[in-house]
Amino acid sequence: MKHIVAIPVLMLWITLTSAQNVVQNLERQKTQIEKDIAYTNSLINQTQSEQKASLDNLSLIQANLASRRQYIGGIDKQLATLSVEIVAKQKKVAALYDELASLKKNYAKMLNFAYRNRTPYTQLMFVLSSDDFDQAYWRITYLKAYSTHRINQAKTISRQSEELKSNLSALMVKKTEQQYLLNQKTIELLALDAEEKEYQSAIYALQAKETELKRDLEAKKRQAAQLNTQIQAAIAEEAHREEKRRREIEKKSKEIAAKFVADEHALTLKFEKQHGSLPPPVARSIVVTHFGVYEHPVLKGIKVTSNGVDLSTTDGAVVSVVADGVVRRIFSTGSATSVLVQHGLYYTVYTHLKGITVRVGDAVRANQPIGMVAPAPDSPRAVLHFELWKQTAKQNPEEWLSKRT
Repeated sequence: MKHIVAIPVLMLWITLTSAQNVVQNLERQKTQIEKDIAYTNSLINQTQSEQKASLDNLSLIQANLASRRQYIGGIDKQLATLSVEIVAKQKKVAALYDELASLKKNYAKMLNFAYRNRTPYTQLMFVLSSDDFDQAYWRITYLKAYSTHRINQAKTISRQSEELKSNLSALMVKKTEQQYLLNQKTIELLALDAEEKEYQSAIYALQAKETELKRDLEAKKRQAAQLNTQIQAAIAEEAHREEKRRREIEKKSKEIAAKFVADEHALTLKFEKQHGSLPPPVARSIVVTHFGVYEHPVLKGIKVTSNGVDLSTTDGAVVSVVADGVVRRIFSTGSATSVLVQHGLYYTVYTHLKGITVRVGDAVRANQPIGMVAPAPDSPRAVLHFELWKQTAKQNPEEWLSKRT
């Protein structure tokens, strides 16, 4: 019978433990999102009033909206998890109530029996009325065991009462936490509504600058095409150079050539093992342009292509290389300076730099500073453009960089 009771209690404990782990993870995520929202707001607040209606600012508001929705989603998940915890606690409290009622009922019967046999004379007569010696012996043993069991039952009832009190208190805490989250969600929904209105207002303001936006877009497309050409040319040149070098080494020593290939392969594997866990090139930033093809946020019917991600940060923010490698190129496209680093068959590109601290041919380590982010024209903010390639195949950097939790 004890095993049957233990199984649902064990299941309740597993449910509560699992729910607590989920809540802890969600709390960590919420804390990070809160930091992202605060940082994005600080970047937005740096903008002068005459610069509010800009694509840069619009991207930040859009990032804030995404963070806010994610934050509200986290609250919803916490509420769902709390509901599971509350139901589990309620079931445990109900089970404790039933068990305690059963214990008290049995204990009452024991007290009634003990009352009827409370005097030594009554107990003696109970023993002396036995049919034989064996029966008398078992009655004496029974009276002793009954007395001990009654004392143990009283202790069990006391423990169960304390456990019930503790679980009722925990249940009240969970319900209070649930109400707090509901209030927090209401506040966040109001903030989300305000930000959506701000976003729409920025959209309307930018639509009035359609001609200017189209001109800027064409200039950025040209610059992106030039950057893309330079990157692909550099990668192709490096691949050709590596192959030529390998052949030259092979003529002198096949063993050294084999080691040369093995080292490159090892560097490639090391880089690939960090898929999803590469450190960000800038310690604090907000993604304002994502990888791929997407609709222009203002100009209808126009698609924008990005070969990497744009990370909005502050002027002078330190840029660090994301993995061990070798600096292969430092080049300029218009007013933007880029550094290309090779990691075996992979390449990373850091654009919009100033104060570069490395030279072509330098071996660099993960998290080693290579320069600072240069400010965008007529803006207090700076934006780092970051790309990741596997030879001539573009990769989505966000899939490679670590997710902060």
